[in-house]
Amino acid sequence: MAAKRMDLNKRTFLVLSGSSNPLGQSLALEFCRRLATGSLALILDEDQEQLRELENHIRSELKTENVKVTTGKLDKDHSNGVQLMEQALKDNFMADKDNQRFERSIILHNEGKAATHVLLEPQSDDDWKAYVQQQLYAPVALNQTWLQSKHLERVEKLAVNVTSSLMVRPLVHAGLLCSCKRARDMYFRAMAAEEYRFGVHVLSFSPGLMDTHEGQCDVNGNRITPADLIASKKLLQLPRIKPCQATLKLINILEEISFVSGHDVDYYDTFVL
Repeated sequence: MAAKRMDLNKRTFLVLSGSSNPLGQSLALEFCRRLATGSLALILDEDQEQLRELENHIRSELKTENVKVTTGKLDKDHSNGVQLMEQALKDNFMADKDNQRFERSIILHNEGKAATHVLLEPQSDDDWKAYVQQQLYAPVALNQTWLQSKHLERVEKLAVNVTSSLMVRPLVHAGLLCSCKRARDMYFRAMAAEEYRFGVHVLSFSPGLMDTHEGQCDVNGNRITPADLIASKKLLQLPRIKPCQATLKLINILEEISFVSGHDVDYYDTFVL
């Protein structure tokens, strides 16, 4: 597959799943800042209060009506994301009197618990099932609906899987997280190969060890820190990354550096912004 660059200043339907953590908030703001007039951004998360605050923040920062921002509250299992996306597209179609088609659609999967600050896995059987539903089944279902939507037919598409190069290795206290990460990465790789001929591009982006990664307590009250999970001293010596740095690096990869669909890109591959 050839290397690809993307000018984000297009009439775009943007979907962001996972926005209540600092990285998700930064992704939402900076991507919306670059979209062209007539774009629609759908921001999904479990936390209604955080969604409301983020929506208000984006609107105050953009100070324009060029990009319509709407939010959707995900249920506990994230199983209603499909319905929220379909409704947003339907409402936009009904409201668009000029019937202008989107030039591109972008879906960003930034599932919070696997992407930024919580490093420990759940313990009970029910917790495991719920975790897999949220981190694997729900993103796949959302993706498949996005790919097949009649409102996005013949529209160039970009899917970004926010992942972690650390978490696709076997780590202590992170068996479930690593398993879901590996399964998601393989799904996105397969999607890149299967959908490339239909104008779909896929990027798995590792934002680095965020400065919001903090120690956590397990069920026995033991304090676990990132240093307990990561065996490599070399990795631990790498600089912690701020959410805005990771976001701007991703945008720079898309617009300037270029990427190959289906490949993984890590923040630490290069420090050039």
